[in-house]
Amino acid sequence: MVLIDYSNENPMLHSSAKSLSSLAEITLYSDSVTMPSTPAFILVIDDEPELKRLIERRLKPQIKAGEFQFLFATNGIDALDILRSNPHISVILTDLNMPGMDGWALLEQMPKIDPLLKAIVVSAYGDIQNIRTAMNRGAFDFLTKPINFQDLIVTIRKTIDIVTNSRLQKQQLKTAVENLQYLALYDKLTGLPNQNHVLECIRSAVNHQLDFALFYLALDRFKIIRYGYGKTLAEKFLIQEVERIKSCLQPGDILARIWKDEFVLFLPNIKSENIALERANKLHQAFKLFLPERRITASGNTNIGVALSSLFYEQAEDFLRAADTAMHYARMQSNKNCTVFFNPEMQVAVLNRLQLESDLELGLENQEFQVYYQPIYNLKNQSLVGFEALVRWQHPSRGLIPPSDFIPLTEETGLIIPLGEWVLRESCRQFSYWKKEFPEQFPLSLSVNLSGLQILKSDFSGLIDDIIESKVLEGFSLKLEITESILMENPEAVTEYMNQFKSRNIQLSIDDFGTGYSCLSYLQSLPLDTLKIDRSFIVNINCNPKSLDIIKTLITLAHSLNLDVVAEGVETEKQINTLNDLGCEYGQGYYFSPPITVDAVTQLLQKNQLIS
Repeated sequence: MVLIDYSNENPMLHSSAKSLSSLAEITLYSDSVTMPSTPAFILVIDDEPELKRLIERRLKPQIKAGEFQFLFATNGIDALDILRSNPHISVILTDLNMPGMDGWALLEQMPKIDPLLKAIVVSAYGDIQNIRTAMNRGAFDFLTKPINFQDLIVTIRKTIDIVTNSRLQKQQLKTAVENLQYLALYDKLTGLPNQNHVLECIRSAVNHQLDFALFYLALDRFKIIRYGYGKTLAEKFLIQEVERIKSCLQPGDILARIWKDEFVLFLPNIKSENIALERANKLHQAFKLFLPERRITASGNTNIGVALSSLFYEQAEDFLRAADTAMHYARMQSNKNCTVFFNPEMQVAVLNRLQLESDLELGLENQEFQVYYQPIYNLKNQSLVGFEALVRWQHPSRGLIPPSDFIPLTEETGLIIPLGEWVLRESCRQFSYWKKEFPEQFPLSLSVNLSGLQILKSDFSGLIDDIIESKVLEGFSLKLEITESILMENPEAVTEYMNQFKSRNIQLSIDDFGTGYSCLSYLQSLPLDTLKIDRSFIVNINCNPKSLDIIKTLITLAHSLNLDVVAEGVETEKQINTLNDLGCEYGQGYYFSPPITVDAVTQLLQKNQLIS
C-alpha cells in the first residue's frame, strides 16, 4: 500500500482564500473537520462483482452507522454518468483495468466534473511505474489488491476529510465574494442599495435617454437621536424610517442610502417639476421621527434636493452632485422642511457654506471663538443682576461672524457639543475670576444657553458634575437656558435631565418663550425658575395691542407658576416702563448694553456702573 498526502494540492485555492479572508474577515478551516452527520458518498468502479460483496460485508459497521454510503459502477462510462447526477460524492475507488473506459481515462475525465473530487486507485498492479503514472494523472492515493480493509477505512476517512475541507473552503470563498459584491452595491445596515448601485441606475437612464428625477434627502434631526440615545436606537429608528419611505415608493423607484442620515431616491419616468414636487411632498409626510419604545419625538425636518434628467449631464456623478447641492441649499433656507430643485447658481452659496463648515472645525482647534456677556438688569431699580454668556466667532478672514450664521451649522454637524462645552467651562471659569476680583458686585447669575444636542448627550450631566466639583461655581448661580422648541421636541427626555440639573442646585430657564406651542399642564411639571419672553413680542409692546396682551398673559402665567420673568430685546425706556407696570422683574437688551467682551465686563465691574 502507498499513502501520499496531497492535502495542500491546490496552492491557488489557498492563496485566494488567504487574500479574500483579509478583506471579508472570513476564517477558512484547514484542520480536519468532524465527521458529518450525513453519510459520505463513495463511488466504487470495478468490473469484479466480488469486490462489491467484500466492501458491503467488511465495511458493514460503517455503512450501518451511516458513516459511508457506497455506489457502484463496472466501467468508466457508467461512473461518469453517476458522478454527473450525484454531486455529493466525495471519493471514488477505481480499478485501472476495466472494459470500455478504463481507470486511466476516468482519472483524466473526473476533474472536468468536479475538480475537488478525490480518487483512490485500487489495483493488483502496484508497481512503481503504475503508482507514479496514476499520481501524475490525478489519483489521490494508491492501494494494492488484495485490499487491507483497515487501511482502506483509514484512507477513505482521510480523503473524505480533505474533500470536505476543500469544499468548505470553496463555499466560504464563494460566500466571501458574494458578500463583497453585495457590500459593493448595498448598505449593510438597511439592506438598501448604496451609492454605487444608484449611480449604475443613473448611467443606464442617461445612456438610454430616459426621463428621471433624482432626490437627495437628509434627516436634519437624526443627530439629536444619535447623540442623545446612542447608536443602537438611532440605527433602529433609521431602519423604521426606511420602511416608511418605502411605503411611498412606486414600481421602478430605487431608494439608496448614501451616508448616515442621507438617502437618494431614483424616480424613473419623471418629466416635470410639478410631478417631482408631488412625490417630494409625500416623502415629507413620511419622514416623521418617532420611536415608540422610548416615546422619543423630534420634528420631521427633511430637506430634499432634486436633480431632473432635463439637466442633460453626461456623467451620473454630476446628477448626484447636483441633487446633493440642492439638498444643501435647502438646508440653508429658513423653512427646514422644503424641496429645492437644482440650478447652477446654487453652487457658489453651497460651496461657501461647506467652506464655513470646514472653517468651524478649524476655528475650534485654533481657539477662534470668544464668549461675550450681555448684562441682565432689575427693571425696577435698574441694578445689575447677572449676565448671559453668548458665543462669537472671530474668523481670521471674515471677521466677527454673528451666531445666526454659524450656530445652525454647529447643530447640523454636531460641533455644538464641543463648542457648547467650551462656552460653559470658559464662562464659569471667567465668572469665578470676577467673583474673586470684585466680590462686592456679587451675587450675580450666569445664564448659559443649551442646545438639544447638548442636553440629550448622554454625558452632559457628567460635565455639570465636573464643573461643580471644580468649585468654580462658588459665589454665583449658574442658570441653564433651554428653548421652548427643545422642550416640545423631546419632553420626557429633557424633563429627566432638567430634574437632574435641579438636584445639583442649577437654576433653569425656558428661553424664547411664546414662540412655540408649549402645553401649560406640561410647564407646571417642569422644575423651572425663570421664563424669558422672546424679543419678537417686546419690540411691539407699545405699538401692537396683541403683543401687549400676549406679554400680559405670559407674565401672569409665569407668576402663577412662581417663576421670575426676563424680557429679552429691551431697547427703549418706554418698554421698560410698560414691563414694570406689567410686573416683569428683569430685562436685557440694547437699552442697557449689547453683548460685550470680557474686558468690557471687567471695566463695568471696576467702575461699579450699577444703575440705581
